[in-house]
Amino acid sequence: MKLATSFTGARGVRYPAPDVARGFMLLLIALANVPTWVYLSRSSTPSADIVDTVWLWARTLLVDRRAYPLFALLFGFGLATMVKRRIASGTQGYLQSLPGVEAGCEPTPQQEAWAREQATVDARRLMRRRGLWMILFGAAHAMLFSADIIGTYGLAAVFFGGWVARKHWRRAAILSVIITAVSVVMMYNLNSFLASQGLNAVEVVRRGADSSTVTPVSYVFNGVTSWSGTTLMTVLASLVVPAMFLGARLADTDLIAHPERHRRLLAVVGVGGLGLGALGGIAIAVRATGGPLIIWAISFDRVAGLLSACGWLALLALYAGGPREGGGLTGLRRLASAVGRRSMTAYLSQSLLFAAVFLALPALTGIELHLGEARTALIALGVWLVTVVLCVVLERSGHAGPFETLLRTAVARSERKRRLPAPPVASAVVDSDAYGLIR
Repeated sequence: MKLATSFTGARGVRYPAPDVARGFMLLLIALANVPTWVYLSRSSTPSADIVDTVWLWARTLLVDRRAYPLFALLFGFGLATMVKRRIASGTQGYLQSLPGVEAGCEPTPQQEAWAREQATVDARRLMRRRGLWMILFGAAHAMLFSADIIGTYGLAAVFFGGWVARKHWRRAAILSVIITAVSVVMMYNLNSFLASQGLNAVEVVRRGADSSTVTPVSYVFNGVTSWSGTTLMTVLASLVVPAMFLGARLADTDLIAHPERHRRLLAVVGVGGLGLGALGGIAIAVRATGGPLIIWAISFDRVAGLLSACGWLALLALYAGGPREGGGLTGLRRLASAVGRRSMTAYLSQSLLFAAVFLALPALTGIELHLGEARTALIALGVWLVTVVLCVVLERSGHAGPFETLLRTAVARSERKRRLPAPPVASAVVDSDAYGLIR
């Protein structure tokens, strides 16, 4: 299988923009996740200096609660693209299996509708099967990192893969509005309650981490139980699903596939989305740097995060450009694309590297980490660069990411045959001119 094509077949040209965006997105993911590793390792944090303060502002306005909505947008786009190509190839396969095709008989409209319906069912089954395996991958990852997101997206694919396959966009829009409203209200009520107790969500996490002695067994157990308890809630009461649907809807346009055709629009969305998202995060940045807590701002920041994610996607698509003749990319685009094509491998590798730095290294050496915000950001950058090197090596040797290969193999081997309904029988039609000659 050539890396320049999608797994759905040689005809599916792989667009560079989603891959390049995923590659840079994983840098944002690393920057957003590293504070969690600091908490898990119980590392001490020195008082923030001017560099730490500047970085806290930048991270709050541009990264925190912005990276994962971008992940969800790209996941939805990839899901819809996969479904579209699988339905197209499956429809052709079913049409070729009809009796009389080898003799040159053209399929009837009823037979074409039958073939497309069977291909759609197959695509829906594929999405659900893939989602179930992603949940399993996420559970395994949660043993190391309880904030895993793979299982969340897998659960979303299981629940709503059929909607994407059948393009139930009206249902998706209604559900997205409901989920957004529920998320805003729940976040407001939760933080109002915590504020009445003199706490905030970060302090609750810290107190939970500091309240007991951590052993390898308890670490794994607590990670999996925490993950299992939050995964369903994240799907039903966060902006993951609305962002996923929005990304899937973009697959019906050429905004991401051919960004070179929409430069002005994408520039406006990019600058406007990041700008509005940053405005929505100002109150949170003030709180992060020692200012007062504004309860309603926490809920508003969630919506602002989705706006920022749209801005990031627009600008990264502009930077990546459209398909090139021969599929070749150069420079930083090529590096980011290599990572983006192996996003699961890069994401899981980040956790392994972070665990080595924040868990294994202190345990083996007895050295207590004492890191400021800016230094932890440099560690995140270093971790991302290591994954870049890993993915580039795999790219040059012509290999896909090992975890992508494992997922595809598991999905393919777990497929079960289903009983197909009989195709419509083509009725015999006699051409009137031919009938006249016979007569």
